[in-house]
Amino acid sequence: MSNIDFTLMQNQASDAASLMPSIAGKKILMGFWHNWPAGPSDGYQRGQFANIALENVPKDYNVVAVAFMKGSGIPTFKPFNVSDAEFRRQVGVLNSQGRAVLISLGGADAHIELRAGQEQPLANEIIRLVETYGFDGLDIDLEQSAIDFAANKTVLPAALKLVKDHYAGQGKHFIISMAPEFPYLTTSGKYVGYLQALEGYYDFIAPQFYNQGGDGVWVPEANNGNGAWIAQNNDALKEDFLYYLTESLVTGTRGFTKIPADKFVIGLPANIDAAATGYVIDKNAVGNAMKRLAVKGHPIKGLMTWSVNWDNGTSKDRVPYNWEFSRRYGPLINGVAAATQVSDVAMADMARQR
Repeated sequence: MSNIDFTLMQNQASDAASLMPSIAGKKILMGFWHNWPAGPSDGYQRGQFANIALENVPKDYNVVAVAFMKGSGIPTFKPFNVSDAEFRRQVGVLNSQGRAVLISLGGADAHIELRAGQEQPLANEIIRLVETYGFDGLDIDLEQSAIDFAANKTVLPAALKLVKDHYAGQGKHFIISMAPEFPYLTTSGKYVGYLQALEGYYDFIAPQFYNQGGDGVWVPEANNGNGAWIAQNNDALKEDFLYYLTESLVTGTRGFTKIPADKFVIGLPANIDAAATGYVIDKNAVGNAMKRLAVKGHPIKGLMTWSVNWDNGTSKDRVPYNWEFSRRYGPLINGVAAATQVSDVAMADMARQR
């Protein structure tokens, strides 16, 4: 394994992007940011996402994941429309507001192929990107065959441990997160190896509760004890889907692996153009599910969306989506309706479910 002297590339200026804001003990609203330009009709319903400068992402999003770090060999990243210095300045704007900016590795179309012996070179590249752009952590967003291709499941966790330990030595906290599709989180799912390898290192997991069609969770106690299959694309049972799937994951039951509630973030699409299925029609379904989880003693860390660009996009009829996701859920996460606050409404919800 190769080593490099990172002091030679470290940004000597104590600028805002050199900060690594803490998310410890905080609820988060995370959104992905597109590092490519919008096309005329990229959405699932032929809408168009918005081109947004990183510094203009609404403050409700206190974690932003830049999509994506990828490429053959050792994956990397380059801003698509601004200079390295300008991108770092914009990261610094968010950091100065206490917001974290992650680099997301992978994406739906990414072919990531890591081989044994690339642990240190990959760690070197991640640290180079942090020092160049000011990233505060890395989000694992491997999908489909990339999840367990080649030596990805061993090389990537090993590299991330090197990076996290490197910054811990500087008194900084490098964030590690993941955004797996939820079917890969069953007890024998493809992402379990990453969870196990990064136990004690990862900060939160944001499973994608979208684009999975009729997949879902079997709930034996539902339907008056006769059991029921609650699918992701069942809009009539959306609140129950959000509640029972999350409860299954934070308790490690109903065939799913366990992720602690204080490290759990529900991932949802910003609107009907952002994903094929999974959009939540009734905003109360999210708040009610989070309240029910809190009542059961499982308050979760927050919400994630694909994506901030879609949140401000337009439909095929050019009707603005007008930041619907952050307007709906920003207050839920950041203020007046925090999920940890158990209200009378939440108690009534629980009574209704008994």
